[in-house]
Amino acid sequence: MWLGIILLLMVLVGIALIDASAKRPIDWRESYLFKDKIPFGTYVFREELPRVMPQDRRFRGFHESYYEFLTEKINAKASESSIVEIAEYITLSKEDVRELLSYVEQGGEVFFSSKFYPEILLDTLGVQIAELDYAQFRPTPRTVHYTLGNDTARIYLDKVKDFMVFTKLNQKNTTILGYLNARGKAIPNFVKITRGKGSIYLHNVPAAFGNYYLLQEKSYNYVTKLINVLQHREVQLKDRGGAPEAAMTPLRVIIQKPGLAQAWYMLLAGLLLFMLFRSKRQQRPVPVILPEPNKSKEFAQTIGNLYYENGSPSNIIQKKIEYFLFEIRNNFQLDTLDLTDERFIRQLALKAGVDVEEAKSLVQLIASYKNKTVSSMEEVKLINQKIEEFKHKANFI
Repeated sequence: MWLGIILLLMVLVGIALIDASAKRPIDWRESYLFKDKIPFGTYVFREELPRVMPQDRRFRGFHESYYEFLTEKINAKASESSIVEIAEYITLSKEDVRELLSYVEQGGEVFFSSKFYPEILLDTLGVQIAELDYAQFRPTPRTVHYTLGNDTARIYLDKVKDFMVFTKLNQKNTTILGYLNARGKAIPNFVKITRGKGSIYLHNVPAAFGNYYLLQEKSYNYVTKLINVLQHREVQLKDRGGAPEAAMTPLRVIIQKPGLAQAWYMLLAGLLLFMLFRSKRQQRPVPVILPEPNKSKEFAQTIGNLYYENGSPSNIIQKKIEYFLFEIRNNFQLDTLDLTDERFIRQLALKAGVDVEEAKSLVQLIASYKNKTVSSMEEVKLINQKIEEFKHKANFI
């Protein structure tokens, strides 16, 4: 057992040393969550917002759906607030779109940066989005750059591989604010759509808001110009990873760390396998089979009561004599056919360890009652007493 424990500890220490010295792979997932510090998280963006935007701005995060937030939670007036969401996919229901458009029409501002938008929103706004035609433009991260309006600064995003652009715009209410440039052509990828008293801003490169690019000066300046199109003082940030129920879970630290999460899932799988194998290999309870109780005494008592109730003492005496003679034959290996034989009497006295006269007296008493047909209970007691005394002296088992 101790050897097994030592080997287990050595394996665990070895795993810990290998894991500590191993180079962590970079997580390139496009989460765009404010809490994530991976390259395409938006932790830096959230922390830099107070410095990127004017000092009079106030920031607040929310995790509810737009329908819930705009109908129940928002405290500021639409004409004084803006909504910002950065995501790979913008997900909206019909109710969300309805409340958002109502919010914009009342003077609110909405800023979305995403590669994909729901069709219900695009159809309502009269715009279409598609990926840049590869056959015509042959786009690569090194040949594609981004610009804002009349700004001549060129921004190259070397990790961006999805080149999304606007292929249809409503000229009546749409203003182009930014372009994707490929092979000498400028194609809209950032627009302002006026609706009612407010505006909706749609941007197609959410990666620009990632930690990886905000740590670079040119990209930082590009994002600063992007977000400062918003004019209202109250800025509401859609925080898809900030729900209280997710933050308060006791396992949040384990689940957030890849190594700990893998160990946790391996532990659960090991416990499941252990329970499965143990349930099949463990021996079932062995039923306790009690031996049959010895009822000889009760049987003899019952038989005796039957004879006694039938009023046949002579029969009892005959059975007692027959059983005694059987014991003599069984214990001493003597022939009991002739009880008057002197040789038999001497051998019985010798093997029983009693006087010859005592043995002779008992044998004669038995012989006198052996064929007697009428007897009394007193005689039964006499025969029983004599036989039991002899058996006691002879050490009968």
